Amino acid sequence: MIKKKTKKKKTIFDTSELEITDEIRGALEVMENTHDTVYITGKAGTGKSTLLKHFCRNTTKKIAIVAPTGVAAINVGGMTIHSFFKFPFGILEESDVEFLYSKKELFQNLDTLVIDEVSMVRADMMNAIDLSLRKNTGNVNLPFGGVQVIMFGDLYQLPPVVTSTEDREHLIQTYDGVYFFKAPVFIALELRKINLNKIFRQKNDEVFVNVLNNIRECRTTQTDLVALNDRVRVYDEKLGPAILLATTNRIVDSINKTELEKIKQKEYTYKYEVSGDFDIKKSPAEQKLKLKNGAQIMMIKNDNQVPRRWGNGTLGTVLALKKNKIIVSIGKEIHEIEKATWDDFEYQYDAEEHTVERLSKGSFMQYPIKLAWAVTIHKSQGKTFDRVIIDLGRGAFAHGQTYVALSRCTTLKEIYMKKPVRFSDIILDDEVRDFHT
Repeated sequence: MIKKKTKKKKTIFDTSELEITDEIRGALEVMENTHDTVYITGKAGTGKSTLLKHFCRNTTKKIAIVAPTGVAAINVGGMTIHSFFKFPFGILEESDVEFLYSKKELFQNLDTLVIDEVSMVRADMMNAIDLSLRKNTGNVNLPFGGVQVIMFGDLYQLPPVVTSTEDREHLIQTYDGVYFFKAPVFIALELRKINLNKIFRQKNDEVFVNVLNNIRECRTTQTDLVALNDRVRVYDEKLGPAILLATTNRIVDSINKTELEKIKQKEYTYKYEVSGDFDIKKSPAEQKLKLKNGAQIMMIKNDNQVPRRWGNGTLGTVLALKKNKIIVSIGKEIHEIEKATWDDFEYQYDAEEHTVERLSKGSFMQYPIKLAWAVTIHKSQGKTFDRVIIDLGRGAFAHGQTYVALSRCTTLKEIYMKKPVRFSDIILDDEVRDFHT
């Protein structure tokens, strides 16, 4: 096992790495200086992920970070909820919550549990988290066993995944709903909600911001639809790279495969590398990356250099390929791309230092690139694009789907709609609206 410790934390008030606003400063104060259970939310592009990473890097508290999916956990530098608590897959019952003797010291010394993408956490999973923390801290009468829980997410975006009608009915009968806030722990526990309002992604397009806000809260007007449907037009490839957002994996896979086959060039395959103990099911990048010269690609990890050359979601074009070399153009610049490393972490309590240590138990290495003529709306969540083509197919079918698709782009004038948006494409679950009012 690789025992790679994270570097020493700085003070929480070193905010040089993010744009500080009064609401972000207030959120940092609450997270660091109180023991409140906190839900931090905000519209798309308000800096939730940046705030989470800043807090986790700089806090003086003993923390662990978890997320509901493998990719989300890897990207935030934490563990999956299932791995951290040793939960089985599927709907969780009380009998699935175990006493974890090997983690006894960790749980009993943990100050704060940070949960990312909490909007995708079901009620049964949140209930199991509460029960596990009570059981493993020994504080059975305290919500979350006395551990502070800080949650990040946006319930107005895509909902938790419930795979069958039977599971949905079970959750409704047991918890009166599927969302995390339906867990019994919140009946007596006061949840402090912090809403980030300043939008960074579309900050230069006030009309678009207003349209997005109305779609988000299902207050869409005819004027909003007119503004959106003015963008129903054919995309001209001469304008530069654009990515198509579609509703299903089948559509996306077909587009990417077809476009790659159109290029009559040699195909190169780049395989991943793993060191240590890395769960390959959590692969954050392609296990076999297939590319050709001229292929449209997307960067899938923020650049580490300062100033940053690309972000997660930046589009580019392959210029040259060799056995161990990929050269791409991004805008007017040309870059040789190196393999990136993603770590799979675990947490241990260091009794000598009285600290919770985050250790890398394994690493995944691959070029931070994927084919990107198209991507699903679901997988686009959290990314920012300069230019998008949106294809809702037969229409949106999920809560938040249209909002997520539209809010990926930085400006309305760079959105190209395949078909007009209808009022029926704006879907909001009433439970989400009620929770926020």
